[in-house]
Amino acid sequence: MDRGGSPFTPKSLLSPRIPRTAASSRRSGILPSVKKPLGRFSLSGRSNQSVQVVFKTAYHIVESFGSQLPVLVTEALTFSDRSTAVSVHISVDGWAWFVCGRRLLIWQYKQALDAGKQRRVLSSQCQELTLPPSDLAHKADLVSVYIAEGSQVPSCIAVSPEGTVRYWPSIAHEGTSVEDNADLQGQECDSLTDIAPVGCILATTTSTIVLVQPQITGGRHSIVCRTLKTPQGWLGGIGRRMSSLIFGGLPSSQIMETKLVKVVAVAGSGFESDEWRVYVLAEQSLQKWILVPGEVERLVYEFDVNRMVREAFHETVWESSVGSLTELRTWLLDMQPVDGGLMLLVAAVNTQMSPQLHYALGKLSAENMNPPVRFSAFFPLKNTGFYRDEDEAELLSYQFLLVGPAAYVYNQRAVVAVSAMVFNEEPDNIEFLGPGDRVLGGAVCGNVAVFFSKVHGLVSVSPSDFSPHDMNSSMSFSEAPGAMDVTGSQFSEDVNISVTDVELEELTINKDGTAQMKAAFIYYIKKNLTQSEAIVSEMFPPEEEPVIDIDAALDTIAVKVSEDLVNDIPSGDPRWAEMKAPGVSIKSSSSLHILHQLEDKQKALELYISFLKDLKLWNRFSAVTSRGVVMATSYVLAEHAEKLVAIMTLRQLQANHSTVIDTAIKYVVAERPLWGLTCQDLFFREVTEVHHIIQVLSKRPQEVANVIAETNTVILAVLQEVIQFRQKKADVFCPNSPGSAGIGEYLPWTAASGKGGLRESLLLQQNVTLKYGAHSTSDSTLKNQLCDQLLHLIDIILDGRKCYLESVRGTEKFDVLLQQYETERHAIIQQFLEDEEFERAAILAEKYCDFQILIQICELTSNWERLDQYMEKFSEQDFSQFLFGWYIREQKQGKLLEQFRNIKKSRAQQHALSQFLVDHPSLSWLQDIFSGDYKQAGSTLRSLAKEESELLQRKKSILSLAKLALLASDEQRDKVEDQVQSLNADLDLVSYQEELPEVVLSSYGYDVERLRVLTPTELVKLYVCDENSTATEYDFKKALELLAFIEDEFERSELRHKVWCQAVLRDNWTDANSNSPLEVIQGMTFFRLADLMAFMGCSPDEVLPPLERMLEAQELGSLKDNSSFQYLLKVGYEHVRRTLHTDP
Repeated sequence: MDRGGSPFTPKSLLSPRIPRTAASSRRSGILPSVKKPLGRFSLSGRSNQSVQVVFKTAYHIVESFGSQLPVLVTEALTFSDRSTAVSVHISVDGWAWFVCGRRLLIWQYKQALDAGKQRRVLSSQCQELTLPPSDLAHKADLVSVYIAEGSQVPSCIAVSPEGTVRYWPSIAHEGTSVEDNADLQGQECDSLTDIAPVGCILATTTSTIVLVQPQITGGRHSIVCRTLKTPQGWLGGIGRRMSSLIFGGLPSSQIMETKLVKVVAVAGSGFESDEWRVYVLAEQSLQKWILVPGEVERLVYEFDVNRMVREAFHETVWESSVGSLTELRTWLLDMQPVDGGLMLLVAAVNTQMSPQLHYALGKLSAENMNPPVRFSAFFPLKNTGFYRDEDEAELLSYQFLLVGPAAYVYNQRAVVAVSAMVFNEEPDNIEFLGPGDRVLGGAVCGNVAVFFSKVHGLVSVSPSDFSPHDMNSSMSFSEAPGAMDVTGSQFSEDVNISVTDVELEELTINKDGTAQMKAAFIYYIKKNLTQSEAIVSEMFPPEEEPVIDIDAALDTIAVKVSEDLVNDIPSGDPRWAEMKAPGVSIKSSSSLHILHQLEDKQKALELYISFLKDLKLWNRFSAVTSRGVVMATSYVLAEHAEKLVAIMTLRQLQANHSTVIDTAIKYVVAERPLWGLTCQDLFFREVTEVHHIIQVLSKRPQEVANVIAETNTVILAVLQEVIQFRQKKADVFCPNSPGSAGIGEYLPWTAASGKGGLRESLLLQQNVTLKYGAHSTSDSTLKNQLCDQLLHLIDIILDGRKCYLESVRGTEKFDVLLQQYETERHAIIQQFLEDEEFERAAILAEKYCDFQILIQICELTSNWERLDQYMEKFSEQDFSQFLFGWYIREQKQGKLLEQFRNIKKSRAQQHALSQFLVDHPSLSWLQDIFSGDYKQAGSTLRSLAKEESELLQRKKSILSLAKLALLASDEQRDKVEDQVQSLNADLDLVSYQEELPEVVLSSYGYDVERLRVLTPTELVKLYVCDENSTATEYDFKKALELLAFIEDEFERSELRHKVWCQAVLRDNWTDANSNSPLEVIQGMTFFRLADLMAFMGCSPDEVLPPLERMLEAQELGSLKDNSSFQYLLKVGYEHVRRTLHTDP
């Protein structure tokens, strides 16, 4: 089924290229010809770092970019679990980072411009950091890597989805980091944007903005988080209220909570070089903030951008719709900065008319202090798709990059190159269809679009020598829609205007303004500028000041002449004589061929625009009323040019898609009299009505599904006969000769790639059947037929690949091909699962042993009996082990054990589970509890407790469970008591940590909510640190008690000395009253600690440290040489010793 050029087949954003317009195809006589492939362009192989060029299309080249991927990144990509979220961020200054679980891998893919000033040692290294703990998936957009001023090694800030901020002053030192919590009240973080030296902008999914600032205080690094608040009060909120009064209010629900789309930061220049302009795009609104170091942030404005998007789509796409603007559903997808403002990628659908989803690029002027009132440019893209609620996430997943005049729109599956300057430009598609491949990120580096492919690594996409964006077409639009940049000399030589002198004179003396404007235009074509200017000056005398006047004579006449020109009757065709309108026409074409007529009209319109500009009329335009909307006159003229391009493209496609196009044309002109003409003559003459054919086509998706079903019937009938014959004659054609034994491969022509096979064709037909057939029809009978056909198509595709795989079993390539086959098999069957076609998915998954699909079916349908049947049916293929592993990967360990506890399993299944849990002790103890083996459960829990270092509460729970398990076991009492005593000691250590003041933990950057397990040494230091300002002798006593948990004798001695020194430093010894020394020392922490130690029954050696060592302790600084200190210390020692000696 040919989809290459039909404008009537609903096209997704990844639609194939269609033939170029006639205007652009004429360039082939000047430039070397480039043969265009008919199908899609795809990247579907293994990349080779030694080969620079990865792939080429007719207009773009894909090359490997930057340095080779580090080994750590390659291994993480290769061996990461499918359930583990992976993401990549590419920075413009040459650094990239990869996130896989809690692993953060950072490397330099390209040397920065000022690399000579930096140490180059990191350019070939990959640094690995550990991200903060999180219950949600980390992502690369929440990481920022930058080089601080005066530093040679990058710093890094990473934020967990819950808001835990971790800062590494140097990525070369993983162990040196500080943490803080952004206190987001349960909001989920979305992105982190660098605005050095101010800091970073942290944005949540609900559009809360937080300024994250690394700081150095007293030589210690810290991180500060501050939420940016919108101004309150009359003066503070005036900007927001004024924008609401003038440009429309924002929905109240949006003010409370709005979904974030994108944050863009633009650095200032010139006198504002230290300023950052931060734009926050939400699902309804756009905010502009200004941040300057050392100043309070300012919210410049906030306005309803969604309203502008709705109006722009209504004007450009649904101009013929009489419905309300509220019928349009619009989405803001992405935002990028451009010179003078911002470029937005947006989408819209009018479900009242059609499920066709349209995309567009719109430019906003954002440099002023007032919000824009409309788009300065708005370009609907040719790429469309059918909107369905279940496909919304995929349809709205697109982002884009801007490189000069080109825009690269991309998602995980494809990159589509379009023009951001030329309306109606054909897209160039590059798809990443290789097994397991997808686009993980993109950025612009050195004016080059760079993407990260999961298979190919970093690749650049850039125009080739024959890029459509570099070729001069006959139409050249500036940034404002409809503004054409052409000159009269460009077309005056070959324009086909056939007006006689008599007719020209008649136009000149006519009092009608439209006739006079036509006369001036014809004089311009004849290069009689004097006469042309005279007519124009008489009609529209020069004005001293511009006048804003809607539907003024100049504007309405200019639009009417343009409309007459593009809708002109072919002067050379005698069949049109009876339909000739009264008066003199310009006669823009005398050709008898429709396509040539349209080309002549295009030349004439371009020349007419030049005429308006050269005679200074263009700059005097105001606005006209079009379709009930006031539009700039230039926009209406642009619409005529755009419709010429549309109708010319339609004519070119007609040869290959005549049935669909001819039928639609008949619908459009059904009510017009023919007068001896054909339907095509009528349709292609009236250019301004070309949009009616799109409206007709958008109302006929059912017919598209019928065509697909009919095509599938033919394909399946042929191939099923082929496969039946293949199976029936397998013995006849089996290679039995000795010369063929063990060599060669079997690749059926139905599974082969390229021109000689059907692999690509069948995959394309399967995709078309799903997206434009089963997903687009509301007829249940037709949908069932299409789903059955889809099942048979997939069966044929997988059968061919399986045959080939079996033929290479035992060879070196088998493992690689097996992995590719499994990936493709899962993806192609998964489509049925997503549509809840469980039985069809089960048929294929059982036949081709896709165990993951079978498990998902049982999970989604809660059919545990079916799961048991699969465990028995596929026991020889280790289905049980795959099932257990799947539960672990999906974080459903509890569900796995619950099933085996509540449902009576066979002995073989129980044994299989026991064997599996040997390598998963965190689960095996639960199975031991269920089976009554408390001794083994306790032993496993003790081992887990020793290894636990991440969370204190978890360690406490494990220790408590281990104690309970041991007490419930049938182990000998003396052995149980010894083990319980050991567990009690570990629990005591946990208690010491729990008793630490939260203020002390917070001051050292510990997360008190998810506190990690601290070592006894760390606990001792925290108990006696200066930050523990409320510490008493009891806290110091705990510090001394903790020494018993330290095995190293030297370390224990040093820490004991440190505790006593810290006790000394707690009090003022120099200003004490020497007249009453005993009263003074009774208030000293040092001696109160000694008194407490004595009261607790400690030996005299433990009550006080050696006096000589205390008098020489360097930790006391100058205090040790103070006579008052020495006196009081000796008095205290003498008093304590006498007291201890005299006590009974």
